[in-house]
Amino acid sequence: MNEQRPQCAVCNLGGHLIDEFITETDDTRTVIVVVRRVPALVCDRCGTTTVTDEVAGELARITDAQQGGAVSGTVVVDFDPRQIAAAG
Repeated sequence: MNEQRPQCAVCNLGGHLIDEFITETDDTRTVIVVVRRVPALVCDRCGTTTVTDEVAGELARITDAQQGGAVSGTVVVDFDPRQIAAAG
């Protein structure tokens, strides 16, 4: 079965979006937050990554929560998709 994948809207290389897990890093504030196993769509040609609005919201919640009270450092957490369902 040849499954049709959505085309990448960014590249002109004819790439298609595939489901993958990525690692996102937020180093814009005091604590560097690394979030692993984030569900995303990734172009198989240009590598552009896209996440849903729900995933982006959960990433923002995770990074905000990890900033609380810490002076500096790095925190590594795994993305938990069940948190999105619990928030909805």
